Amino acid sequence: MRIVVWGINYAPECLGIGPCNVAMCEHLAALGCEITMLTAFAYYPEWRKRSIDRGRIFRSERRNGIRVVRCWQYVPKRLNTPTRILHEFSFVSLSFLRLLFLPRPDLLIVISPPLLAGALAGWFCRAKRRKYLLHIQDLQPDAAINLGMLKSSLLIRGLKTLESMAYRGAWRISAISEGMMDILRKRGADEAKLRYFPNGTDPIMGIPTGRFRAVNRLKLEAFLVVYSGNVGVKQGLENLVVAMRSILNSEIMLIICGEGAAKSRLMEMATGLQNVIFKSVLNPVDYREMLLEADLMVVSLASGSGNSFFPSKLLSAWAAAKPVLAICDANSELAAVVTKNRCGVVVSQNNPKEISERLEQLSRKPEELAAMGRAGRELADKFSWRHVLDRFVHEAGLLDEARAGG
Repeated sequence: MRIVVWGINYAPECLGIGPCNVAMCEHLAALGCEITMLTAFAYYPEWRKRSIDRGRIFRSERRNGIRVVRCWQYVPKRLNTPTRILHEFSFVSLSFLRLLFLPRPDLLIVISPPLLAGALAGWFCRAKRRKYLLHIQDLQPDAAINLGMLKSSLLIRGLKTLESMAYRGAWRISAISEGMMDILRKRGADEAKLRYFPNGTDPIMGIPTGRFRAVNRLKLEAFLVVYSGNVGVKQGLENLVVAMRSILNSEIMLIICGEGAAKSRLMEMATGLQNVIFKSVLNPVDYREMLLEADLMVVSLASGSGNSFFPSKLLSAWAAAKPVLAICDANSELAAVVTKNRCGVVVSQNNPKEISERLEQLSRKPEELAAMGRAGRELADKFSWRHVLDRFVHEAGLLDEARAGG
């Protein structure tokens, strides 16, 4: 059975949607499917292509048994709404042409964003007499509108139209959070099409502790507050940096690890602060060492983001048995999940004073933090990639559909 997965992110990208696409493709391949990943040249989260990829239009390779077909895309030096639109349009248009010349799949899986791919998938599958599954990692129009990134009524109507086209033509629609599922229901999505498909994680085991602090010359008694992931607008890390200016405990250290459009601004805001450290994206071993050395993991969503997306870095904190400081709106799904499962504490995104006070309090409560970490570790078992993918393949009927030839 032949499956094409169409999405803009894939390995060697190690943050965001890329690792999720890798997990899906390799799991389906292990079940006997012939998988082709139609994707872009790696660029995320640095928003910069590797030197070996610059100037290339197409390239095919094999990664762990997966045929990976890469297509050129425009990667802007300055990220804003127009350049983001051009970035996604360039990938979708060129990769769609490449899709037309691939062997006809039994099933097409489309990863959104980019949203345009979902709309074009409907046309492609009607022409090829095939079906497609639309997997939503981010409710793109909602996120852009709620965060004030998109204000043009014309563009908003256009995105809403694309969204409707993508949903209407899909055989199955999956989303990574219950909040997204509720939004889809409210918009009239057919309940029979909907499937819950959360992102997964793997336990962090067998990694020695102590090396990360030693290499980075951090005191053993330092209270490490770690944020790791994309450093962009959606994460809303500005108030966390502001909060660090009023921290009285000199042992509290904040590490912001990653790349993204907002990093340079955050570094300017942190000028003169001795308790804030910035690091680039780490290799997998160093990343796991950092997680295990952390005393508290930050998961942050910009105010107004609502349930438009759900941060998978929460799963990484659970896998490492680390308590979570959730900086978000009180009515967000992130806040509800953290509060319900007692795996961390929730603070308001718009209150730096509250953030600094909670950091001071938590640094003095090791037993409470340990209990939160244990609660998270129990949740991580339920979200192991193997468990998540086995359940999704079964509930979505992926292999049955593929065997039937669409």
